[in-house]
Amino acid sequence: MHDAIAPVAVLQRERRALYQFATDMMCPGAPETLDLDVVDSPIARNRIGEALAGRAELACSELVGISAVTGELGRINSEGEGPRVVSRPDATTLFAEALSTVGAELVRQRAALGPPRLLTATDGDQFASALSALGEGIALARSLSSELIDNLLPHIALVAIVDPRHAARLASASPRSFPGLVLLESPSSQSSIDVAEALVHEGAHQKFFDFAITRDLLDVGSDRCPLFHPPWGPEDRQWPLEQTLAAGHAYACLARFAHDAGVPVRRRAVAEHSLLPAASERCEIIGQWLLDSGSYLGSSAHTLLEGLLGRRPRPPAVAADRLTTTPVDYIPSSGLAFRRCGSADRVLIGRTTSPLQLFWVSEDAAMLLDLLGHKALDDVVDTFAHRWGVPQLDAHARLVQLLSDLSVSGLVTAPACRG
Repeated sequence: MHDAIAPVAVLQRERRALYQFATDMMCPGAPETLDLDVVDSPIARNRIGEALAGRAELACSELVGISAVTGELGRINSEGEGPRVVSRPDATTLFAEALSTVGAELVRQRAALGPPRLLTATDGDQFASALSALGEGIALARSLSSELIDNLLPHIALVAIVDPRHAARLASASPRSFPGLVLLESPSSQSSIDVAEALVHEGAHQKFFDFAITRDLLDVGSDRCPLFHPPWGPEDRQWPLEQTLAAGHAYACLARFAHDAGVPVRRRAVAEHSLLPAASERCEIIGQWLLDSGSYLGSSAHTLLEGLLGRRPRPPAVAADRLTTTPVDYIPSSGLAFRRCGSADRVLIGRTTSPLQLFWVSEDAAMLLDLLGHKALDDVVDTFAHRWGVPQLDAHARLVQLLSDLSVSGLVTAPACRG
């Protein structure tokens, strides 16, 4: 199901390309090719994300790599397999924002009095024991559900181990502002199945984060979608559409892991707080709500739901005038930069607004934007009729649809239209 949207290697390549492209455009003097240690780093990705959101200016000195917080001690095994682990003492300062965000949520839930504290190499045997237990949890997950865990783990760039004395009720978390980072209560204080479950849970969220920035998960009108109330939560709990989709995806992955581990038939005992026994039922509840909300979801989310539930939402009705209006004098936005990322029909476009805007478009859309800069629309129609091997009227109809989508994104403007 994941591969139907994008295989792991493709998803990683496109995510890295997006961060590289953003850095190139916002940070003059940045390396022409960022090292994987940097482009995969949750710290660097946080800084780039903050700049893309318009909350900060990006400086090359802020692009801190993974090795800066892990060192040689932050490896789970001698082969270097699996995610790296925070080990250096100054990591607590570098991840202070993430720890504060998680701590504030725990305080809101009356589950803690302050932010969690990380275990690092200065904690000696306690850190070494947690590292060993993390390796055992990964080994168990792989022995029970290798296809699933090997599909999710590559999206976890870094694990930060939380001191159990300062974890309160935190079992694991994926701070959204630090993509690739997973906070995990010390594995030495949990059973191996608990650790495996946490890795599946947070790996699912990390994979979803990568889908969210490279794929078409939400429609342009998704912010108008009604909120979802999870029936197992408090009466006042309501989730927006993207959070609901992320939760449905995570529960689907947990349900798959529970099945592979034999949890539903009680072949394996789990902790009282485990989500594995309830995962399948919650996935169905969320999935049905998402199917009913399909008009707010993008094409990749439709593919995701089909893989999870065997059904696709009904496509939204297309307004009649959207296909019959004839566009005149469409003008591409100024300051567009193009980056091809190795995929046959995927082009990344940067729009030099403040803050910078990034868009994924098809090769056809990118070609259309380029042609509109120096050709009349009739000539463009001729070019695409030849490119697609279709009559001019058919090419015109398809271009109207494409221009409509580009107009919604603000990549083209139409000063005038005629019916």
